[in-house]
This record gives sequence, C-alpha cells and structure tokens, in this order.
Amino acid sequence: MKRNLTAGVLLPSGIGRQVCCKVRLVLPAMLLLFSSARAQLADTTKADTKTAAVTETTTVPVLYGEQAKNRLLQSAVTVYTNQLVTTPSPQFLQALPGRIPGLNIYFSSGGPGLDGNGMGFNIRGARAQIILIDGVERGYQSIDPEQIESITVLKDALSTVMFGQRSSYGIISIRTKKGDIGKPRISFTAQSGFETPTAMPKPLPAWQYATLYNEARQNDAGNVAIPPQYTQAQIDAYQHHTDPYTYPDVDWYNTVLRKRAGISRYNLNLQGSGKGFRYFVDLDNVRENGIIRTSDDNKYNTNAQLNRYALRSNVGVDVTPVTFVQLNLFGRFQRYNQPGGGVSNIFSSLLNTPQLAYPVFNPDGSFGGSDKYQGNANIWGQAVARGYQFQDVRDMAVDLEVTQKLDVLTKGLVLTAKASNNNTAYYSTIRDKNFEVYQYLNGAYTKYGSTTEQTTRGSLNERSRIVYLEGALAYDRAFKKHALSILTVANQQSKLAFNTTNLPENYTAYSGKLNYSFDDKYVAEGAVSYGGYNWLAPSKRWATYWAGGIGWNLHKEAFISRNLPFISLLKLRANYGLTGQVNAGYFSYIQTYFNANGYWFGSGSSLDKSSGENAIANTGLSPEKAKKLNAGIDLGLWNNKLTITADYFFNKFYDLVAAPTFTTAIFGAGYPTQNYQRFNYWGADISVKWQQRIKAFSYFVSGNFSVVQSKVVYNGELPKNYDYQVTTGMPVGLQYGYTATGLFKSYDEINDPATAVMPSSPKSSLRPGDIRYLDRNGDGQITVDDQGPIGNAKPTIYYGLYTGFSFKGLDLSVLIQGTLNRQSTLNGDFMNGFGNSGQNNAYEYNLGRFTTATAETAKQPRLWLGNNTNNTQPSSFWLKDNDFVRLKNVEIGYTFPEKLSRRIGLPSVRLFANGLNLLTWAEIYDVRKDLDPEAWGGAYPIMKIFNFGINIKF
Repeated sequence: MKRNLTAGVLLPSGIGRQVCCKVRLVLPAMLLLFSSARAQLADTTKADTKTAAVTETTTVPVLYGEQAKNRLLQSAVTVYTNQLVTTPSPQFLQALPGRIPGLNIYFSSGGPGLDGNGMGFNIRGARAQIILIDGVERGYQSIDPEQIESITVLKDALSTVMFGQRSSYGIISIRTKKGDIGKPRISFTAQSGFETPTAMPKPLPAWQYATLYNEARQNDAGNVAIPPQYTQAQIDAYQHHTDPYTYPDVDWYNTVLRKRAGISRYNLNLQGSGKGFRYFVDLDNVRENGIIRTSDDNKYNTNAQLNRYALRSNVGVDVTPVTFVQLNLFGRFQRYNQPGGGVSNIFSSLLNTPQLAYPVFNPDGSFGGSDKYQGNANIWGQAVARGYQFQDVRDMAVDLEVTQKLDVLTKGLVLTAKASNNNTAYYSTIRDKNFEVYQYLNGAYTKYGSTTEQTTRGSLNERSRIVYLEGALAYDRAFKKHALSILTVANQQSKLAFNTTNLPENYTAYSGKLNYSFDDKYVAEGAVSYGGYNWLAPSKRWATYWAGGIGWNLHKEAFISRNLPFISLLKLRANYGLTGQVNAGYFSYIQTYFNANGYWFGSGSSLDKSSGENAIANTGLSPEKAKKLNAGIDLGLWNNKLTITADYFFNKFYDLVAAPTFTTAIFGAGYPTQNYQRFNYWGADISVKWQQRIKAFSYFVSGNFSVVQSKVVYNGELPKNYDYQVTTGMPVGLQYGYTATGLFKSYDEINDPATAVMPSSPKSSLRPGDIRYLDRNGDGQITVDDQGPIGNAKPTIYYGLYTGFSFKGLDLSVLIQGTLNRQSTLNGDFMNGFGNSGQNNAYEYNLGRFTTATAETAKQPRLWLGNNTNNTQPSSFWLKDNDFVRLKNVEIGYTFPEKLSRRIGLPSVRLFANGLNLLTWAEIYDVRKDLDPEAWGGAYPIMKIFNFGINIKF
C-alpha cells in the first residue's frame, strides 16, 4: 500500500512557548529535588567509587530497547560512562577513537567550535550519518558526558534494519541517564586544565626565506643568470635584526598565538528516587578558550572561545502500578566567539605569510603592511583590530514517553507511546571593522586600505525543528524452555528548516522483530521494516527491508560444560539482511525552472521572458540498498576473565546514487543523479579483554582491531584506453594520478629524446629538480592516459588498546589509538614551492629541496616562483604513508578512604588528572615534524589537553 508523506506530522506553532513553560516548571522542581537530597544526606548510602574495569551488564542497548546478552545476535558494541568521562573534551566523539571496533573517527581540525566541526566518522568503511540520542536523531554532538549512560554502535543489518530508509550505514545510539531507585546521590565535579597544539608549523626565519627566494627566482630563469631579489646585505640585515622595520623577521605564529589556552568544566547532577518517581538532573558548564592572543585595548573578547551550558532533567513517574511516564527535558546554550575576520582567515594567513613580509608595527605604532599585503592583511590586526563575531546555538528538546503494561490482557505485553520535539536555533552576530596598514620605507609611509567603523549585522544560519512520534507494542514472555520476544514499532520523524522554503523532510517506518530462544541454547531473530521518505517520487517512496539471524550458545551444551568447564561463554551467531538509505535531493523527481536574463518574446499582453531548466528531474530515483552478512563468535574463559568477540562482515552496497558519467555538453541542462554504483566492503572486527581482581587489586587489558577492505563492483565508467585507468575492481576511494619516478637531475636528462613530458610543460619549461613521471603507455609523452592508481590499495586498519587498574582508591586508565595503511596527499603549501609570486611561506622541509649539491639525496623538488604545472599534478610524489599511533587518553585518580572523607562531611572525594592526545608518533614525521598526522595547513591545530579535577559525591 502506498502512502503520501508530503504532508508531515508537525506540532502546533505554539510548541516553542509550551517548551519554555516546561523548562520554567522544571527549574523549581530541580530545587526541590536538591533540597530533598540535602535533607537526607545523613542517611546516604555508601558512595559509589570509580573503578577502572569496564562496566559489565546482562543486557545490551539496541535499537528500540535492550537485548539480553545470551539472546543477542546483532553486532552491537557499547561503551559506558566510566570510559567517556575520562576524556576532557566538549564533544563526546572525542572519547570514542580506539574504544569501539568497526568505528573509525577522524579529525581535520581542533580547538573550540560548534558541533562536529573538523571531525567525521564511518562504520565499517561506509559513511555513517545517524546519531541517535534516546532513540531520536538530534543535531548536536557537544553534550555533557555525565549525562550519557552508554554509547552503542550498531553495525550490521539486524541491528539497524528497523530504522527503515536510514538503515544501511550504521548508527551511533546514545542513551542518557535516567533516575534509579535509591536515596538521592549528588555528584559535583570541577575540573580545569589547559590545551596546547600537538604540532605547529615552523616557518623559516626571514634570512633563510630570502636566500631560498633568490634560489627559486634563479631556478625559474634557468641557465640565464639574473640579479637576486635580495642582496647579501639585505639578507644579513634580516638575520641580525639591524633594522626590524625595514627588514622585519616576525615569528607570526608566536606573535599571534599563545602556547596554551585554558579549559574548564563544572558539573552538578542529582540522581535518585522518591515515592512513585525517579529522577536524574544534570547541569553542566564548559568553557574552552582558543590560543589566539588578545589585546587589553579592546573592551570585548576577540579570542576563539566556546562557552556551553547544558541542562538535562529526566524524570520518570509511576502514575499507577502498570503505567509509567518518562519526561526528558534538555536545554543547551552555547556561544562560539572568534575575531571579526574569522579564525580560518587567521590560520590561512599564518600559513602563507613569510616572516619578512612586514613588521607587526611601524615606528609610529601603525600596522605594518606592503603593496603585496594590503588592508586587513596584518595578522596581528586580524586578531585584535577587526572586531569580533559570535555564533549562538540554542537547543531545546522535550521527550515524553508513556509505558503501559497490559498484563490484564496477557502477561508480558507492553504498549509504549513516545513523542519528541527538538528545536535548534543557530544565529550569527558579526561586529567587525576594517583597518589600514602602512609600508615604512626610508622614513616614508605608504598607506594601503582604509579604516571603517565597527558595524553590527546578524544572520540566521539555521532554525530547525525535528518532531518524532513513535508507538510500540512489545511482548516478552518465557514458557519453560521457550523465550519469546516480539516488538512492533511505528514511527515518523519530520524535520523542518525554518530558514529555507523547503517543505518538511519526513521519514516513516513500520517495523517489527521477533526473537525466539529455546533452552537458552538456540536463538533465532527476524526483523522487517516498511519505510517511506517523502522527497522521493510516490512510486519510489516506500520500500521493504528485512534481516534474520541465528545463534547457538554452545557453552550451555552438556558436552561443553562437562568437558571444558573453563569455557564460560561460547556463542556462534550469524545474520543477513537487506537495508536501505535514501540519498535524494529536494523533491528531485519534480522538474523545476528558473528565470533567465534573456530576451522578451511576444507582444502586448503575451509578453513572456525566456526561462531555463534546472537539472533534469529523475522520477526513477530510489533508495540506496545494501545486502549485509555478519558472522560472529563470542568467547569467554575462566568465568569471563578473558573475553573475545570476533565478527566477519561482507556488505554489498548497490543502487548507490551518483552523477552520471555518460554525458554530453550539448544536452543543455544538468544531468540528474542516478542509482547505478555498486561497492562492496568486507573485513573483521575483533576485541579481546582480560580483567581480574586479586584481593584489593583489580586490573583490565582490552584491545580491539578492525580491518576493512573495499571494491568498486560497478562505477558506470566511460570506456578507458587502458586497463589501469579502470576503477572497477579497485578499492573504493583509491587515489589516481601520475606515478613519479624521481626528480630530473640535469638538463641532459630533460633533453634526452627518450624523456616523456607533458604538452602543457614542454622541456623548455622544465628545470633540474622537477618531478619526472612514468610514461605508462609508452607513447612518448605524459598525458591523462598515463594516470593510474597511485594509492597502496591495502586494507584500512585501525585499532585501540585500553588498560588500567584500581587499588585501594588509586585508579589508572590508558587508551592508545592507531591506524595502519593510511595515506595522505600533501597538497596546498607543500606543492606550491614559492608559488603565488613568492607570497607563500617557507618551512624546514624546503631545506631538503633539490640543488646541484643535493641532486642524489634531495627529497623535495626544486624551488620555484609563480606557476609550475609539472610539479603540481596529482602524483605519487605527494602521496605519503601516514600511519600514526596516539596516546589518546590517560586518567589517574585517587578516591580518599571513606573514613577520612566523612570527617569533613563528604562520603566520597576523588582527585583526578587526565589528558587527551598526549603523545603522537606518525610516519608523516619523516616528511615534516611540525605536522599533526590528521590536521595541518591552514586548519586550527589538533589540541592536546592536560586536565585536573575533583569529584565529590554526597
């Protein structure tokens, strides 16, 4: 049956006011709860102490509920609060690298910022998209780890298929803490620390830059001698700082940036129960400063800074013995402040500005500049004299869930209804201005640019609302040796962006699953979903997905328990299914048009202006699909002191959406995207853990290892002249380009008749020290036909090692994270030499450039100015191995003996210190030691954090 989803399910426009009212109501409730807690402090039970061991549970969080471990057939891995809170970062994804097999998280920048900036993740090689918080997709990653109970990564078809049209690429599912039965427990944590870059570019001093500039200029001239740009006297003046205004040598990184910046966090939460209700209330504040220096002359802050407040109130009420209501309220306000010109512009200028470009200030105190670096170019001015800007983000979420036991009909039957409303507003305020710079030369000043007064303007970057509705009927019952669990779910998510004219984006799913176990030995599970998406054509809007799995708990068999008693767990499991993922534009099946600036046609009342078509509509676009196989084994030995989990997966993605490759320029309009690509991903996830307690000493060692391989099965390629150009059969995302065979060492090599060169780079333009390329097809010239795979095509491997101990109040945990077979392209400033007419910077790696003296050992091409078509081609020369290992996270803590802490009226006091990204080893250091293996160039650097704190529990 087909359904039209164009009209979404939306709450009334007054919901925002209702939400605000609810928040006002919850604040007094919080005060009452805290008051109640203080009144019962004398009766507080023994405080929980932090242990280093990984949390053990009998159930595992899964989509739409929990599953008993002995009946779990899915590939789902969970980490808990005690691992998350050891990472001093506002974004919870920072805590996950190296902890979960199959999850690969990567970073392209660091520092304070908004949700998800500079980071991404994939699950088993395929792009991941979905993050759920309490079962609902939310738009934020910067939340308090103290609010999180667990994070589960769902990786296979059986674990995600019930999510309908968004079930193919894995899901990160977060559960927040709820109230539990017991007297009030108050926890207060205060922590403060500092962060510093893991690596920072180190430009060459002015005199070395001038020396290399002369060399680059002469290189471009070839055998014709030309006068140097900088005389030896000028180079000496740069080196000895005899005239810092005319011959400046400014270390811009140290001038504009601090070596470290502060970070602090304060958290207060209350958990417990009263008569007929349970509660968890959490208030959190994080402040993370940037490393940009500020000026005391300003009355406003120009540094990069994140300031976040988050409030959560999760309250569950037993309305009747069979009716339970859970109300979750969440509010978050965060402001990201930065200089008026933007942080990215400052780091781009730092990367590209030589130390001799201009002084910070001229003798009269004006900003230094030059004819090449005109108005607003002075980097110190960019940091402190361009005003400031900030982005405010406000999030509010209300979840209401009602659970009704229907034992009156049959035991084990439960009906659940859930509604969630999430509002986000993201507003930018810019209060910037411009400044002028002056070039000081021979006592005279030349002005560039102009000063403008500070102005104020703002823009609404985003205002959106996600409404989620869910109804579920569950049945869970055991009959002697039989155990049966049935779940049916109907849900719809509607997302509306108010800052656009788009209609809501609606996802709908009707799904169900059945799990059956016999004698706790044999387990079977099946799941199905019927999902819809309203932006697809009506005929393609709905699709059915399914998955099934079987399992065998061998350790329950008598022949195992009798003969191999040291085996405490041995389960074999496998599942297979079909999942889907929509990847369609906004109603792309409807043809749209735009007004053109052409001629008017007709006359009188029949005048009509010419118009044009947007991209051609595709009424046949359908969801992407994946057939996914997962086979696993769970092994536990010696009462689960040693546990091993291993999974093998093979995922076939097909009907993937991509732009067509068979096109023609005379078509007259853009081609629609189509379903045609097919990619395979396969590999294994393995985790091993040993944990043991010896009297007062407990310790654990946990390691995980993931390997992912991929293959392009079909890519709709145009006919290629040579087999090595075909991407089909090669790994997904394999890089293509020219194969570098070294550097030209002399003009004789360049002019050799057997030497092949590019038509765009004739031999007359080449110089010794330029890159030499392989003539793959042997036609005597270097053309696009010589481009082929240049990557290593090896499987992607990432791993983690997590270990620690606790002994009489002392606890320690250490996390190491690493990757193998990773490669990175060194583009941008690496490939520019002294490009951009000499306005790019120079670094220590440039000292390894080709010269006559270093012809046999040079690791870099010659230096050049202007353009160099030959050397800036995508090639294996710029593709470098970039494996790395990080000491990702360390925490050490001490919990004072209870007898001692109670003397000061506190049941539990713990001091701790932790750190993030503390040490790094990387292959890229063989090329440049002043780089982080994940982020470089004009990006805000990845930060290492040293943090200290105290936790007090009442």
